[in-house]
Amino acid sequence: MRRGEVNCRGLTEAQEELLLGWVVHLKKKTLSVTEAARRLGCSRGVVTRARDGLRGKARRGRPPVLTAEEELAIERKILFYYSRGVPLTETDVCTAVQFYINEDVSPQRRKLARSIFKDGRPGRQWMVGFRRRHPAVAKVTGRPLSGVRAAATSPETMARMMALLKQVREEKGIKPCNIFNADECGINAQELLASRRKKYLAPTGTASASVLVPGVASDAESLTFLPVIAADGTHLPPTLVFKGTPGHVKRRRPKTGDNGAASWQFLTDVAPPGAHTIFKTPPGMDKDMWTQWCIRYAAEVFSTTRPCEPKMLIIDGCRVHIAWEALEALAKDNVEIFVLPANSAHATQQLDVVVFQPFKRSLRDELSIVTRDMDISNNKNVKLGLFEVVEAITRAAATTFNPTVIKRAWAETGVEPWNPDKLHKHTSHSDSVGRKRKSEQSLSHLTARLAPSVAAGRHNLQWERGTLRTTQAVFMDKDNRRWLAEKESAKTKAKAAKAAKKEARAAEVAARRQQEEQRRAGVAQRRSAAAAKKAADAAAKQAAAADRKAVAAARKAAASATRDAAHAARLAAQGRKGSGKSGAATADGGNAGP
Repeated sequence: MRRGEVNCRGLTEAQEELLLGWVVHLKKKTLSVTEAARRLGCSRGVVTRARDGLRGKARRGRPPVLTAEEELAIERKILFYYSRGVPLTETDVCTAVQFYINEDVSPQRRKLARSIFKDGRPGRQWMVGFRRRHPAVAKVTGRPLSGVRAAATSPETMARMMALLKQVREEKGIKPCNIFNADECGINAQELLASRRKKYLAPTGTASASVLVPGVASDAESLTFLPVIAADGTHLPPTLVFKGTPGHVKRRRPKTGDNGAASWQFLTDVAPPGAHTIFKTPPGMDKDMWTQWCIRYAAEVFSTTRPCEPKMLIIDGCRVHIAWEALEALAKDNVEIFVLPANSAHATQQLDVVVFQPFKRSLRDELSIVTRDMDISNNKNVKLGLFEVVEAITRAAATTFNPTVIKRAWAETGVEPWNPDKLHKHTSHSDSVGRKRKSEQSLSHLTARLAPSVAAGRHNLQWERGTLRTTQAVFMDKDNRRWLAEKESAKTKAKAAKAAKKEARAAEVAARRQQEEQRRAGVAQRRSAAAAKKAADAAAKQAAAADRKAVAAARKAAASATRDAAHAARLAAQGRKGSGKSGAATADGGNAGP
């Protein structure tokens, strides 16, 4: 409401004019507020505010610390940084306001503000009031966005895509019911069950709830889900890619029924109606698998769905989608392939923008219901099987893929109904803060302005961030296809040469490693021979020393024996001599008389 206007919300223009004419009588009290409210059929507050000349709703409490112009400048800065991909948080805004109050305002205002805000910093309640006073600013959850994706969603890129899409639709005369979107969605049951975003009920005072997560069977750990949706709110049979051997048949005994041969339950019995199952290791999408899918879908689905009418299939710019056999199979059934700009699927892919998020949320809920009945606390080894995962996917798809959600996906991307301005919230601007801001224009006007240049260059081969940006007619042209085939061949040869060079380098490294091992073996052999020789020399030295010691000991023993014998001989000789002397003395004593 503009300055000076009266809040007459809920009243028609005639009632507003009548109320403004009664203001004089209300002030003179010739007309009561109750009577005026009864005649107009509104509340007494509307009449009272009109009588008092209040602008908008009557304000309560103290006035804002910052002026309306200052808060409007803050709002413009918040929206400016948001459009540049660097949104501000509440902490950033409060810090900036604190710096402004403490540095840039007058001392009187600073004193007043610091009496209300602690140290001049506003709190959470001020931010709540700021958002209430400025409805253009809201508090949202952030999501990471790489610089490559931000560059891919420039206004010019989005406008050129929408202009090309409109030209192809008008040229071919494609109806909304014949516009389709297909995309792959990876499903990992373990990651979905381990997600912490879900809230649970628990006793009061509990900080968190422990959720038992069962194991997942090896063939159900990861799989690929490929749905196809149409712009009229319908969807075609999806495709499921499982881990396994091609041609393999999965079956099980159902929980109810007899045990006869007729009680077997196959995987297609629990899959979504009409779904096509493929077994492959790893369970992802490659060029061969995409080609097989396109050939089968063109023969079984597109050829039987309004066969005489032209169709369009919108896909992302993944390299596996640029397969010549797939394009030929779709072209035979009058299906136009429209490739989205590279790295823009988060803004332009209908399934990515709207459908996949509620689908995975519903799938997580269905898996939680299945695990709740598995009694994991008493059976720690129980695992979630492939059939249980597929049954959960079927129930989640039945809940998510409904006309309301599908139509909203096409409306959010601006395809049906036609509205390029829907992509404005996904576009990013690259002009810096220091430069003067460019005059912004709506995507609808930009699309109309760029339409002639898009029409002039639509039949030229153009590469954009590693992805071809053109139409299917350019793909199917013989000269262009030959040129692209030569380019792919050159790329393959370069890749093979690189692989051969890598193998040669690996062989050279292996040869050097073998030579080093041989050198080390020779060194070890020489060292062992030297050690053996050293040990033999030491043993010989020890034996020679022992022999020398034995000879010395024998010589010493012989000398000692010789000495002993000589000594004994001397003693014997001395004994004989002494006995002779004693005998002579006895004889002399006997011859002597008295």
